[in-house]
Amino acid sequence: MSVQTEKSFLIDLLQNINDASIIQKVKNFVLHEIEPNILTENQKKELDIRILERQENPASGVNAMDFLDSIKSKYEL
Repeated sequence: MSVQTEKSFLIDLLQNINDASIIQKVKNFVLHEIEPNILTENQKKELDIRILERQENPASGVNAMDFLDSIKSKYEL
């Protein structure tokens, strides 16, 4: 299966998930199977800033499904 096909399949799968156990399985895979990268201090600071901004304004940000749709369109999946 090509990488492009895998991306398309994964995006379609994530868009149609209604079962919390599937989401948990994907999360566990990402957390345990993909090699972690060491963040620089600047990256850690940026993440902390984003977390604080989100906590202060929970309605801000992009809807996850809208984000996936934009990726799908951008990469013509």
